[in-house]
Amino acid sequence: MDRTEHNHASYRMYLLGPFEITDDSGRSLTPRSQKAQAILAMLALSRRGSRSRVWLRDKLWSDRSEDQAAASLRQALLEIRKALGPARDVLLADKNTVWLDTDRITLDLRDMADRGDASELASEHLLEGMDIRDPEFEDWLTLERQNWQSRLDKGRLLESFQPKPVLLRESSDHSTLLPITASSAGDGAGGEDLAEPDGGLFGKPLSGLLHRWLITLHPPTFSGSGDNGRIIAFQLHDLLTRSLGDDLGIGVSDHSFGLMSPQQDNSQTVPAVTIPLAVRMHLTFEGDSVLTQIALTRIVDSMTVWSARHVAARRALENGGLSTLHPMIAQAVDRIAQYILFESGRSKLIGEGSLIDAVDAIFRLSRVDLERAEALLQRSLQQWPTGQAYAWLSFIRTFQVGQRFSARDAQIIDEAQAYARRALELEPGNPVSLALVGHVHSFLFGEYDYAAGLFEKAIRLNPVQPLGWDLYAMLHCYVGQADKAVAISRWVDQLVANSRYKYYFDTTRCVSAALAGDYAVAIAAGEEALKVRPDFNSVLRYLVSSHAHADDIDTARRYLERLQAVESDFSITSLRESRYPLLGTEGGQVLIDGLIKAGVKGR
Repeated sequence: MDRTEHNHASYRMYLLGPFEITDDSGRSLTPRSQKAQAILAMLALSRRGSRSRVWLRDKLWSDRSEDQAAASLRQALLEIRKALGPARDVLLADKNTVWLDTDRITLDLRDMADRGDASELASEHLLEGMDIRDPEFEDWLTLERQNWQSRLDKGRLLESFQPKPVLLRESSDHSTLLPITASSAGDGAGGEDLAEPDGGLFGKPLSGLLHRWLITLHPPTFSGSGDNGRIIAFQLHDLLTRSLGDDLGIGVSDHSFGLMSPQQDNSQTVPAVTIPLAVRMHLTFEGDSVLTQIALTRIVDSMTVWSARHVAARRALENGGLSTLHPMIAQAVDRIAQYILFESGRSKLIGEGSLIDAVDAIFRLSRVDLERAEALLQRSLQQWPTGQAYAWLSFIRTFQVGQRFSARDAQIIDEAQAYARRALELEPGNPVSLALVGHVHSFLFGEYDYAAGLFEKAIRLNPVQPLGWDLYAMLHCYVGQADKAVAISRWVDQLVANSRYKYYFDTTRCVSAALAGDYAVAIAAGEEALKVRPDFNSVLRYLVSSHAHADDIDTARRYLERLQAVESDFSITSLRESRYPLLGTEGGQVLIDGLIKAGVKGR
């Protein structure tokens, strides 16, 4: 059904006082169960009326297994559609996201605010009587009520009633290890700056940090749609712009469009390098579908070096569900990084790719490659100091400890802490830096609440960045929530389906599935990773355990031989002495039981 048919709201939703939804005649369409009512309320209060299925499951069935929670959510959605009757099409869903067509629903709180009924608003309680008894939902509802009361107290009744992004769990505002500075405290896990950054053509302030490279990003084009098409096209353009800057340190320029990332000035010691590529994006709206195309072409001869296309549901995109296109954006960023790596090694056309070369070396995962990566990062810092370079140096320390390349001594820990502090001082709003520092604090220091805040801020700032999601999944492993880690790693698998580093992300799928007891998935993901990195001991550990639990002892012992060739002194004791996170969880015991079953010695 075309959205132009709904030029006025046909239904009313009451969020102040007891929850209710009615049609234009006043007949109640309210589902009977409180969880079904909660879904409608959470969608109505969300940005653009949409939430992911994972988010809804985590809020309402956080104590259930993934399969049980998914089944419960499906049942609740069926109940909602049945209660809505002829209005059932105001609720939309695909395999990842659930939407509410908010254009067709009048919210009581917005209607009263528009009329200026402050006394009436103040007398009502948001979602009165709703008692779900899930701690995740109760945390969400508490924050929503606090936000609501804050708006009333400050007299901001005519503002948009969309809530600010909130953390998935209560978290610390700062690390107990890092000193609270103006930058790290003000832009930490729960900073007020997260709601909507000011400035910039697409809502992102232009950073004072100059870019190492520049690439031509043409303004997006679209056909077959009006204003909605323009909005969606520029939202994707913004995501790509952010990802290039956040992930690779690449600024974008298009003189004809008038958008220019910060350029070098007279104080710049290293001139920015122009990458001889142009990026074009086109969206074709036709019927119920949208075809999105992205292409990279060489400027010198207009030859296409890479292109991708994806067909998405039009209504999903118009309701803000852009997540189906995130993998395409992630793939474009990855391809541009590959181009820089290739050209920097093949010719002097674009110079050395210092930071990108260093990251590539880190993901090769060997002791020698980590040493090379550190040398590249130190050299990069001399020419182009960035918070991300310091964050990667800190991240290297987690590899050195986790792979037992270095002892967990005071020097390693002090260096990790110092680099992490410097990273946040320089770039407190860079999603990659936030994710890397979050991993350092979860893996090395066990500061899980603080790390969760950093990961969630990173994901809100750039939901396309795979590394933030991946390391967030590992955090869930460390705190004993393997089922949630599995769900997150499935999404990461879509983001990195064509990435040159997919084997690294397959490792997290292997780990999370093994801890959750899904040994078939763990084995499949782990063996995929080993095809590219056959000596990666983290994967070998979990394959040994998973094959043993699957009663394939012969294969488990073959992998154990390969593991012992890499770690000759590997034992249960050595694993414990390294203070490997998660060993105290239920999943950690599953790992140890499998290792023992395969013949790993205690000492």
